[in-house]
Amino acid sequence: MIVLHNKGLKVAVATLLVAIATADSCVQPADARRRRGGSSRSSRAAKPQASTAKPGAPITMKTAGGRVSTRWYVSGSGKSSSSSNSPSLKTNLESEREAVDKKRAEIHARIASARQKEKLAYAQLNVITHQLHATEGTLKNNQKKLNSTVDQIHKTESVITQTQTAEMNHEQLAGSRLREIYEGHRLSFLEMAFQVDSLENLLDRMYYQERIAAIDKALIDQLRARKQALQNNKDRLASEKNKLGDIVSEIAKKAMEIARLRGSQEEVAERLKSQRALFEQAERDLAIQSKSLEKQILAMETSQNHASSKPMQKGTGAMAMPLRAKVTSPFGWRTHPIFRRKKFHTGIDLAGPMRSPIRASDSGCVLFTGWYGGYGKVVIVSHGNNMSTLYAHMSSFAVSKGQNISKGDIVGYEGATGFATGPHLHFEVRVEGKPHNPLNFVN
Repeated sequence: MIVLHNKGLKVAVATLLVAIATADSCVQPADARRRRGGSSRSSRAAKPQASTAKPGAPITMKTAGGRVSTRWYVSGSGKSSSSSNSPSLKTNLESEREAVDKKRAEIHARIASARQKEKLAYAQLNVITHQLHATEGTLKNNQKKLNSTVDQIHKTESVITQTQTAEMNHEQLAGSRLREIYEGHRLSFLEMAFQVDSLENLLDRMYYQERIAAIDKALIDQLRARKQALQNNKDRLASEKNKLGDIVSEIAKKAMEIARLRGSQEEVAERLKSQRALFEQAERDLAIQSKSLEKQILAMETSQNHASSKPMQKGTGAMAMPLRAKVTSPFGWRTHPIFRRKKFHTGIDLAGPMRSPIRASDSGCVLFTGWYGGYGKVVIVSHGNNMSTLYAHMSSFAVSKGQNISKGDIVGYEGATGFATGPHLHFEVRVEGKPHNPLNFVN
């Protein structure tokens, strides 16, 4: 069951249901028929006093004899008919209203579809946005790694330069000492012997010279090894830098592609949003048209004489479930199955097999059969005492307006007309036009 959300249509529905609840019979007073008796007289050719009449609205006309006559302007026909033809006009208006309500049902289905597509589009947009954020995060992290690697390369190059400088300085110092030792070795052993105080000092001098040369060589070798290690580390960092550069480049391309995809998805979502807005505006326009037609029909029903000798069937006061099936949606607030919004459910939903017979919950008089907006095909039964029941989403009817029925009689067959996600019966109980929980009334 779809809860009507258009304010204008709600007013029309409430007006009809209040009229149903307060009806004591399916018969109008006989004096209404007497009042209508003289209206069928033909009059002389007449013209409307104004050309601005709305479809279905009464037009006051003057005849050549000065008498005043009321005629009804039919939408799209360009003709008017006298009030004696108002039953056929009423039929035309009812057909027009049914066509409008069917169009509203179609528009509502499109609105629901557009909302689903819009919801899916925005969900996909959110997924793409999350992907973009994740990719941008990965890009940021890898860019940090790349920047850190570049900094390490710069630091390593600086240390390599310092090591090369130290190596060059030490090589120069060691070279000077080696030259001194070499020049010292050019002296004859006797000359060296006479230059020292003792043999022990001579041996010490020779030993220290050799040790200094060995230390210089070891230090130079150490500096060269360190320089080589630093160079190897620099080469490794350079290789890592190249790899990170490739990774960053690929991630940047991916981020750009995701950003492009996000832009396209935003366009899709906005286009669907605009489409939904157009459908909703069309539905509002149709609701206004439906309300106008409903007012015309109700006005005609109150002015016409539906004389009948049959008294209205009264209810027994003990209601029964109209369909032997599981309650799939209870009375009260719920998330609407089509529009996915919180709506007040004015009845209960009973889901059985397609075309299951729907029976009158109690005895009464059929006040309405026909298409009624989101309710689809509807039967409304008055049980007297300001109480009525409504049976919606039918596939077909088994009763007609004005018919007296007994409790348990078949009024129609289960269907999925109007705003429905599948075959089911929407069942309402109204007291003085206001919906009540049906489970509080049925056995």
